[in-house]
Amino acid sequence: MTRVRFAPSPTGFLHIGSARTALFNWLYARHTGGEFILRIEDTDLERSKKEFLDEILDSLKWLGLDWDKELTFQSKRLDLYRKFAKELLDKGLAYEAEGEIRDKDGNVVKDSKRITQKAIIFKVPQSKIITINDLVHGPIKIDSSTIKDQVMIKSDGFPTYNFACVIDDADMGITHVIRGDDHISNTPKQIIFYDALGFKAPEFGHVPLILGRDRSRMSKRHGATSIREYREAGYLPQAVVNFIALLGWSPEGNREIVTLKEIIKEFDIKNVKSVNAVFDMEKLNWMNGQYINTFKDEELLNLLMPGLKERRWINESTDNLKVVHLFKERVRTLADFFDWAEYVFKDEIKYNEEAVNKRLKKEGVANILKRAREKFGALKDFTAASIETACRELADELKIKAADIIHPVRVAVSGRSMGPGLFELLEVLGKDRVLKRLEHAQKLV
Repeated sequence: MTRVRFAPSPTGFLHIGSARTALFNWLYARHTGGEFILRIEDTDLERSKKEFLDEILDSLKWLGLDWDKELTFQSKRLDLYRKFAKELLDKGLAYEAEGEIRDKDGNVVKDSKRITQKAIIFKVPQSKIITINDLVHGPIKIDSSTIKDQVMIKSDGFPTYNFACVIDDADMGITHVIRGDDHISNTPKQIIFYDALGFKAPEFGHVPLILGRDRSRMSKRHGATSIREYREAGYLPQAVVNFIALLGWSPEGNREIVTLKEIIKEFDIKNVKSVNAVFDMEKLNWMNGQYINTFKDEELLNLLMPGLKERRWINESTDNLKVVHLFKERVRTLADFFDWAEYVFKDEIKYNEEAVNKRLKKEGVANILKRAREKFGALKDFTAASIETACRELADELKIKAADIIHPVRVAVSGRSMGPGLFELLEVLGKDRVLKRLEHAQKLV
């Protein structure tokens, strides 16, 4: 049975790169009918925090990446690491040395209080060619003479990453290790431990980096924010999963909108590209908008309801379902909806200065707004159809194009030069609000 794992450190939030690693592992497990194990690598006691762990777990759940079996914490397995380190020490494959505790950058930590024992260091065999049959890159060969002796247990009693990782993967029966390219340098060191301990090494697949559109390493300006921030910004988990899945992999026919069921059916780690993926924020926004449009109005309203309540935009005079329908095709994130629809829910509207200058401050507009207000005020049924008829009648009477009425009226009632269909918008706003806003706009001309 295929068994893969995702092993985050709770020292920060779950970002796009790590989320993709988790997704690729999860997809491979589900594609092969195997298991997806979640292991928490929390041996860095100073930097590991519960808030990070909670966010990582919440983000995985939000993405729909469920795991098999109970969570495993490295901090609760220290005796196991020390047992195997002693085994190598007793076999003469390792030695002890006075402890020098080093931080993540390799600098010696000058704190003698933390030194409780001697470090246990593995003697790396020399002149041995280590071959990694990488599932993504193909064969990779490394000469062991380029690898220095490896610390297994630090002098503070905690294991190093490469040693603990091997013990855990072997103990849990991990068959495939799928992770980022940045781990390629760790893999030969781990294979040495597998050989020394008599463990069967798993298959390795290293996924290339994710780059920004300018081909530089991902940063916040490219979208390298946490999954939590995407969630709070109004992205849908279905869209985020679809988008991340295509960062280095593609389905047959290079389709872009692919259901999770289809992705699971087609995904194979061997089909992941060996070149760096490019993170395109515009593509994510487009994709999220596509998913939003697949929702029924009622379903979308349920997703938006917490935001409406938070802003206290719930009132009897506004048909929320109609508003959702009105803006659904224009928004690309749930957060967009609150920006686009603000003037529908609030009495006071913000006028865009450029729109006012372009559409309202023109000769004859004051009369157009006055006449439009009279026409609309006379309507018994204030519907999109009756409003459109009145608008076109007024255009004929004034001997102007309908667009000469539509553009200034839009700015008058919304403060903006762009938006959904005007006649449908006016119906949703309601007769009273439309007349009041037209009257107010006349004063701006």
